Amino acid sequence: MGNCAPKPKPRSRPAQHSSSLLTPDFPAVRLYGPESCPISSCLRLALLYKSVPFQFVPRSPLLGLPFLQCGADTVVGAADSLLRELDSRFPRPPTTATALADMTSAAEEVALVTALQHRSVERHVEELARWATEMASGGGGRKGEAARMERSYGQLAEVVLEHAQMEERLLFPAFESAADRGVCKVANEEHARDLPIINGIKEDIKSMVVMEAGTPFHQEALLNLSLRLKTLEEHFKGHFQEEEKNMLPLLEMAMRSQREEGEDESSSRSWMEQVLVLMEATHSPRLFPFFMAGLLPEEAMQYVGLVCRQTADQQRLASMLRSLITVLETKQSIVGILRQPT
Repeated sequence: MGNCAPKPKPRSRPAQHSSSLLTPDFPAVRLYGPESCPISSCLRLALLYKSVPFQFVPRSPLLGLPFLQCGADTVVGAADSLLRELDSRFPRPPTTATALADMTSAAEEVALVTALQHRSVERHVEELARWATEMASGGGGRKGEAARMERSYGQLAEVVLEHAQMEERLLFPAFESAADRGVCKVANEEHARDLPIINGIKEDIKSMVVMEAGTPFHQEALLNLSLRLKTLEEHFKGHFQEEEKNMLPLLEMAMRSQREEGEDESSSRSWMEQVLVLMEATHSPRLFPFFMAGLLPEEAMQYVGLVCRQTADQQRLASMLRSLITVLETKQSIVGILRQPT
């Protein structure tokens, strides 16, 4: 899942409990570990998604290895052991150590990451359509709201186009060599169908930003925008359902076919890494928090686990996870402030 100096032993040891290492007053959970360590980041994300109050201490007296203090217990162990310890104390949502425990094949990993990307895109489009409808019914929205929508839609369009290119360059050629070419032909046609709609919505929002809010032209533009977004939402849902029903189940066969044609096991198992490389912007600190915002907590933990398994560049991984942590901690702080009695 990542490297912290010194490197932990390959064999996962059960988490060990002790109440003697540290004894000062502390919150329910305190996490110690280097800030640049992906294991520390995964533990922080697990606690954030579980909505567990915790304190992160960016150092470790245990030779730089991350460890937990849960109440009076100090919990030491390998990454998966620490994540399972959190699951035993705070079950929902399950961390990657539990959610991905039975997932061993490259085909399963790629199918899951593709389906999770579908869920994120669906929810973002649905939210944008709802947002446009509310702006239209509210007289055009607050000052600067159209510009915020333009930024959000721009991020979504970037994710969608990278996802489509990943499928066309990596998945579809494998499917064509192992199954019915007609399945991929339909999927490619649907990609081509939706591209003009995606670009057209971007131009519609750009025009709306410079309009005077509340005018008849602005209201009409908002109504048309909400309709186009709903159309795009329907297209995406149908397209994704078709892929998940008729294409993703063929991944194992496609990978087997490639191995039989001369590609070795290590090549097939690098598919997940190829997904991350082909979707470089989506998995950058700039876009990764936006993409992850479209996933439910349990889905998000699954996605983080898959990314940590397959990202060879540890510096890139640490930067990606830190960007997500920053956004989640900021949201948590805002929620905490809003909940304070006035």
